[in-house]
Amino acid sequence: MDPMGPLPSAVYWRRRAVALSAAALAVVLSGWAVVAVTGGEPRPRAASAPPPPPPTACPDRALRIVAEPLKPEFRLGDGVGLRIVVINDGDRACLRDTNRELRELRVTTPDGEHVWGSNDCYRESTNEVPLLRPGQSVHNDVLWTGERSAPECPPTAEVAPAGEYLLVARLGGLTSRPVPFRLIGQS
Repeated sequence: MDPMGPLPSAVYWRRRAVALSAAALAVVLSGWAVVAVTGGEPRPRAASAPPPPPPTACPDRALRIVAEPLKPEFRLGDGVGLRIVVINDGDRACLRDTNRELRELRVTTPDGEHVWGSNDCYRESTNEVPLLRPGQSVHNDVLWTGERSAPECPPTAEVAPAGEYLLVARLGGLTSRPVPFRLIGQS
C-alpha cells in the first residue's frame, strides 16, 4: 500500500485515484449504454388481446325503430317527407339487414284506417346490411305524394284529405310507436 519509487508518495496516490475514477466512469458509461440500447429495464409484455369476433346480426332486442315525419304539418299537394330510423341500442356492433322489402313506412288515420304504405306499390329488393355500432343509426327517407294506396297496389287516384294522420315505421317484425302529423289545405 505504501508507494515506492523515486517520486513523492502523493504522486502515486493521485495516479491511483485517477485510475480508479476512470474505471468507475467506464462502468457507469457501459451501464448507461446498455440501458440506452435496450430501452430500459425489460418490461413484461402484456398479453395481446385476441381480435374481436366478427360482428353478428343485430338481435331485435338491440334495435329501436323510429318513424319521423320531417315536419309536423304539410300542405296538400306538396310532398310529405317521411323517414324510418334504425338505431342500435345494444352494447355491441352488429349487422342488420335493412333491405327495402323489410322496411316500410305506413300512414294511417288516428282510428287505424290504412291510407298509404311505402311497400303497397313498390317492392324492390336491395342489398343493405349496414354495420351499426352501439348508439349508431341509419335512416331512409321517402317522399309521399299524398295519394292513397292499398296493399297489392290496386289503381286509385284518390288523394288523402286534410286532417290528422299517424306515421308508423316497420323493419321486419319490429314496429315503431305511431307519430302524428297533419295535412293542411292550400292557402
